[in-house]
Amino acid sequence: MDDHTLNRRQILGGMAAAGAAGLLGAAGTREAAAEGAPEVGSAQAPTITDVKGKVAYITGGSSGIGLGIARVFYEAGMKVAIGYLNEMHIGDALKQFPANDPRVFAIKHDVMQRDSWDGVANEIEKKLGAVHILVNNAGVGLQAPASTGTYKDWEWGMGVNFWGPIYGIHTYVPRMLAARQGAQIVTTTSTSGILPGSGAGIYTVSKIAAVGLMEELRLELRNTNIGTSCFVPGLTATNIGQSESYRPAALKNDGPPAVAPGAQPRRAPPAGTLRPRQPFTAGAAATPAAARPMDPLVAARFVLDGILHNDLYIVAEPEYRLGVEARCNALLESMHPFKPLPEQMTSNPRLYRTDIYLQEVAHRKATQTRDIKGT
Repeated sequence: MDDHTLNRRQILGGMAAAGAAGLLGAAGTREAAAEGAPEVGSAQAPTITDVKGKVAYITGGSSGIGLGIARVFYEAGMKVAIGYLNEMHIGDALKQFPANDPRVFAIKHDVMQRDSWDGVANEIEKKLGAVHILVNNAGVGLQAPASTGTYKDWEWGMGVNFWGPIYGIHTYVPRMLAARQGAQIVTTTSTSGILPGSGAGIYTVSKIAAVGLMEELRLELRNTNIGTSCFVPGLTATNIGQSESYRPAALKNDGPPAVAPGAQPRRAPPAGTLRPRQPFTAGAAATPAAARPMDPLVAARFVLDGILHNDLYIVAEPEYRLGVEARCNALLESMHPFKPLPEQMTSNPRLYRTDIYLQEVAHRKATQTRDIKGT
């Protein structure tokens, strides 16, 4: 694993909205909305409160954030199935665990192959037992713009970043419901999924879709034994910048990489010259979690903490709060009525569409104090 390669998946860094608070607008708007909101009950309680002995499957688990999650889960006493594609990566990854440990199982899995999922699930169950936690982590950091990317770019980017989680959900929701045990589904998204602007258009679209997928799952599964979390990391030290080297041959472009209209083509640096940018610090008050890129192990500890609290949004890095608020305020200002609306169109609780966001706001305000190693 190249721990010094910048994680292009998290190109913007971390997002900072505390749960769905950002979806209700900036500071004044958010507080006003919360004060006038109807009573909607509590958020879904944690479905897993002790992970020891539980089984997790992490797709894309042989490097970067995925490997960090596997290591943190293992240290917490879990049995971990590590999905991988690259033989070199899995070889290096397994060196992080005791040799031939029965709590670790590596399985080769291309998440784009829909028909492979049930077979993989069966193999994991035979080796470790029924899966309690699914982490849809596999992702590719393609840089193609939305306006000029090829169909092959779209098929690859959406295939891994969006359809991969869909296949995982389709496979594991019925199994988890049938098991009637506490379970959790986590999908690794990105700051780009809630704040566009990285320039990687197709990647951004795939991550926005993944965020929406997890929000909808929370609404649909909140009365079941399955918790749901959307992990929103920022700039993290991984090798996702090498994604193009893993693109399937059938989805490789014949010509040069697409660029946005009017943009200059990117020129790759000479081999061996890529260096990480200097970590962000905040003077004497800086903590390890404030360093950029973030250590995958620190990011993984946020995931474990989020599972134990059944957080809808697991947000590791707060510096893009202003951008998230600006995006949400742009939406809110666009909904300004040109003429006064009748009261029945402004006071109906059904206009919230769903209560999951209000519930998450209350949940996060009530659980602000967290003890996460590395922060």
